[in-house]
Amino acid sequence: MTGLKIDILRKRYPAADGSPARRIFEEFHLDVETGTFVCLLGPSGVGKTTLLNIVAGLDPDYSGQVVFSRRSRPCLAYVFQTPRLLPWRTVLENVMLPLPPGDKARNSALSLLDEMGLSDALNVYPDRLSLGMQRRVALARAFAIRPDILLMDEPLVSLDEATADRLRDHLAAMLEIRPATVLFVTHDSLDAVRLADRIIVLSGSPAEIVKDIRVGLSRGERRDKAVVEAFRRDNLAGDR
Repeated sequence: MTGLKIDILRKRYPAADGSPARRIFEEFHLDVETGTFVCLLGPSGVGKTTLLNIVAGLDPDYSGQVVFSRRSRPCLAYVFQTPRLLPWRTVLENVMLPLPPGDKARNSALSLLDEMGLSDALNVYPDRLSLGMQRRVALARAFAIRPDILLMDEPLVSLDEATADRLRDHLAAMLEIRPATVLFVTHDSLDAVRLADRIIVLSGSPAEIVKDIRVGLSRGERRDKAVVEAFRRDNLAGDR
């Protein structure tokens, strides 16, 4: 695993179609400790996904730097808002995509899918799966490479609450077995309280950190709806 230090001096989207240029980040700084689950919470358009793309190296058009706490570049996995599974490959084949060929990789993929409760769907194609199952496949594929840093962009969006809650449990269980530093984007404070060690609330244009909250709840407390709702009420009123 590795931590990271994000320093963005300036990130803007240029004017287009008569709209003025947008200031996304200016003098923005965020340090993420190794092994920490950090949730980025805020309204749509504030810059959460842009921040993930900068960390992933997908958006180099900014002034500043992202520095990792280990010298060699860490292994990063990115779980996008849409599962992005290849429709012509089965569940097992999708999870094996980032892995080298061979029995060792196949066994690793099979183990991951078993942990995600997908052993009965190994040879099923993505269009035959529910959205919740597709998201579990995408999560298994991300963990297949044993990432040092896991980037997640609203992976629970559009799911019903029961399905989302099961996926939160799957993610928490996977991280106990395969620890990683996590940056998790959401607009739902329930995701944040159920999963994060630390919640960063962003607001404004350019975006600023308006709250930096340490959660400190045990896994059992996170399963207690009354405890979670009390934490949301006391710390995140207006940020739901």
